[in-house]
Amino acid sequence: MMQPIHGGNVYKVAREQRIPVGRILDFSASINPLGPPATGLRAISSALKQIVHYPDPDCWQLKQELAQQCAVDPEMILVGNGSTELIHLLPRALRITSALVMGPTFEEYAHALTEAGSSVQYAHATHAAQFRPPLKETLRQLSGKRSRFDAVFLCNPNNPTGQVLNRLAVRELAEAAERRQSWLIVDEAFIDYCPTQSVLPMLREYPHMIVLRSLTKFYAMPGLRIGYLVGASKAVERVRDRQPPWSVNSLAQEIFCAVLRDRAYATKSRAYMKSERSRFMRGLRSLAGLRVYSSAANFVLLELPVTTTAAEVTDRLAVERILVRDCSTMPGLTSQMIRVAVKTEKDNRRLLAFLSSCLRKP
Repeated sequence: MMQPIHGGNVYKVAREQRIPVGRILDFSASINPLGPPATGLRAISSALKQIVHYPDPDCWQLKQELAQQCAVDPEMILVGNGSTELIHLLPRALRITSALVMGPTFEEYAHALTEAGSSVQYAHATHAAQFRPPLKETLRQLSGKRSRFDAVFLCNPNNPTGQVLNRLAVRELAEAAERRQSWLIVDEAFIDYCPTQSVLPMLREYPHMIVLRSLTKFYAMPGLRIGYLVGASKAVERVRDRQPPWSVNSLAQEIFCAVLRDRAYATKSRAYMKSERSRFMRGLRSLAGLRVYSSAANFVLLELPVTTTAAEVTDRLAVERILVRDCSTMPGLTSQMIRVAVKTEKDNRRLLAFLSSCLRKP
């Protein structure tokens, strides 16, 4: 099976164009445009002292910080080398043989499931419903007499559509999954931009619910690779048993202990995103023929005019050293779909100008 294509491969583009990575404007990876917090950068120097030792395999200190922030017991948390590592551990650890994925969504779920020998079916949101999460269709398939799903995967807010399922709706889904003893795996990689919709407070009610989180997107340090999952301690232990030793390096552990305490950075980031996303989307909607979908995250799904394709536009923008995410190969989307990150006002204006030029070309 081919690896899913993710955003952010600036290195390949830099090699092909023989330019430094810093000259590429990357809208294909949805990273906080404010950059890493100063608290994290300051923590690097003290963290360097720890590299003469193996990393703490239990991530003990970081788990204490996360437990306090998430209001759960530390034994309910497992830290991993990015949430992608945890996604790949789940199918075998939880013995998932068949899964229902709420799409169109992040392709890594299907890749991890297929790699583990699991069967995958989709409940796709529809174009007519503006890609709002397909709750009714998911419940219908989950309750079908001829189908048996060991797990349901929900990305919330969803990547790449930016849509969010509110807590009441997730509770309905959790109730249905619990009745069938099916796992409900909720990926909250982008929940920092709409924290009131997090389902973490529901975990004690639903022992078959697992929440995935990313730390590096919101704190703009994806090169450090760190994420975590939260769930019932017995389920977490099953996943931990599958994890390679020393999965999370010392630098990442130390730095994220520091940034999690930085409440001012989090508040500033959310305020900035709310304001700039609104301004950016107004600019996108002013472009003729472009359909812009609402978003609760730090990226926006766009539908290009039928006279062009995502591949054509991404290629044209790449010539200008601007990368966007081609979503045309994602199950449930069309050949006109791209996703763009919300970046700084200056960078967003540059994309608007070049995208406008692309759309005017025959």
